[in-house]
Amino acid sequence: MTYESSRRRLGASPEKIEVEGQTFSFVTRQRGEATAIYKSNNSFIRIGDAQRIKRDLALHRKMETLGFPVASILAEGSYGDKAYFIEVSLGDEHMGGIFAKDTERSGAISTKSFDAFVEIARQFAKAQLATASETKDFDAFSKGIHFDPLCEELPEYAPLLRKRFEEAKSRMSAMPFVLTHGDFNPNNLYPTGVIDLEDSFYGPYGYDIIGALSHIDSFPDSSEYEYFAKYRFTPEQKQKYLDSLDAVCTEAGRPKLTPLKEDFEFCRAVWLAVEIPHTPKLQRFRYDFVIKNFLD
Repeated sequence: MTYESSRRRLGASPEKIEVEGQTFSFVTRQRGEATAIYKSNNSFIRIGDAQRIKRDLALHRKMETLGFPVASILAEGSYGDKAYFIEVSLGDEHMGGIFAKDTERSGAISTKSFDAFVEIARQFAKAQLATASETKDFDAFSKGIHFDPLCEELPEYAPLLRKRFEEAKSRMSAMPFVLTHGDFNPNNLYPTGVIDLEDSFYGPYGYDIIGALSHIDSFPDSSEYEYFAKYRFTPEQKQKYLDSLDAVCTEAGRPKLTPLKEDFEFCRAVWLAVEIPHTPKLQRFRYDFVIKNFLD
């Protein structure tokens, strides 16, 4: 295992690394910078702190065993003082990219693309129920969505944020807690499965599923922002998605998600608004989005 052209350590994010006889090109670092992701022709490698990688790998294997639509693990090992695991690539284009191309080409997300999105969400939602627990640790969920940091970033709105969160908790307690992806959105979903599990925590059933639908609402239309929306769901698509996922709940004898939709949307909007000072325009947009849409 060697770096391609330098003696730099992994922390410097070399453009290419060689592992298991394959050359991988740098893609990105996961949120928090703890793990670097590289890609070869047909696989991805996640490499970083040994304890973090061990934890992420154990979680990935658990989700695979429980039937979650995640990538298969191809290999694992050590890389100097780091550790890694290699997973099969789920494809060249995530659902967010597919939606954007559909919209650029024809002005809307195609039925085929949207149906693929619904199906992956259904598979994930069904697998989550295998992890259901009636132990409801809202303190851990609060940490998972970075609720307190947002209150610190918006101190003048902290009382209203806390009031709104308490109201949401009261209603969301009707749901079991399940193993939650944490960042379940079209950019982490492929027609063949789900990637990027590093933000996982336990939370109320429905947070992931509704979050995937509302994620794009936290992006503005204007390209003047650092990141902006390249697609939108139609009202008909939103209803189709909700009906399909409510049916999963009904089949499992659980309450429907739709009555809790706004509570899940609020929690997702919190996660998206916090700790993004590197994109100040988008940060301001998301602050305003939370304030205008969810606070009294």
